[in-house]
Amino acid sequence: MSDSQILDGVRAGDRKSFAKLLSICEDDSVRANHLISNLEKRTAHVIGITGSPGVGKSSIINAILDKSADKKIGVIAIDPSSPFTGGSLLGDRIRMQSHATSKNFFIRSFASHGALGGLSPSIFETCDAFETFKVDAVFIETVGVGQSDVEIANVADTVVVLISPDGGDEVQMMKAGLMEIADFFVINKADNPISKGLLSKLRNILEMGKKDIPIFLTNSITGEGIENLTKALDKRFSSILESGLLARKRQKRVTSHAQSILRKKIDDILQTVKTDQLDLEEIQKEVMKKICSNL
Repeated sequence: MSDSQILDGVRAGDRKSFAKLLSICEDDSVRANHLISNLEKRTAHVIGITGSPGVGKSSIINAILDKSADKKIGVIAIDPSSPFTGGSLLGDRIRMQSHATSKNFFIRSFASHGALGGLSPSIFETCDAFETFKVDAVFIETVGVGQSDVEIANVADTVVVLISPDGGDEVQMMKAGLMEIADFFVINKADNPISKGLLSKLRNILEMGKKDIPIFLTNSITGEGIENLTKALDKRFSSILESGLLARKRQKRVTSHAQSILRKKIDDILQTVKTDQLDLEEIQKEVMKKICSNL
């Protein structure tokens, strides 16, 4: 499929053309950015869903989709890559299979490829691509690796941190990391008797830190609390749009995107440097020389 065919297809709302654009985002960021620059974008609410593995991130997104039949929504599910083969199971879509054929939802799994922060290296291009497809919201499900998942704050407009009652002292462990980036907290599996005690513990921690962050009790299986969560997400998007906070967040995202591109270029250059034959200072000089020659 040629670039002009992809552009025409995406403009027409063709899902096959858009799927091709997402594949290009993952395989060729330079080509992807060129294509995206030739497409009109509509601002979508980019929502990061993060938390520990097994907390129910996919299930929560699936429950939100159940309540969002009137919206056009994109889902980016990040799955961990094997450190040995580089492969990924891409299993998060299985939990959202009931929505896979919906014309209003587009669910796509991406491998993390070892990227830090629980995201995919192509996350910035992918978010931009979804906005060219004129979606109302984009949900990003992170890998779920605990405190290192904070990179999502540089991408998402709103960060939802999920906590499970089964996590024991999870709140104490996470407060130095995810606690700092949360816009909403969601205690999933609300039918668990421990959830009420966890709610009190979390409120106390937030009060001590003088933070006013909304907390929701949900059950992704029964749908309990999901409608309240979706309404709160919609209300926040309107608020940050009107206050100018969204514009500031998007500018921060542009900076993070630029940093991501530069890091990748440096990584690519390092692959060409014979680091086993040089000391640290020599490696730095060699990398800088190659960077300057590529300007």
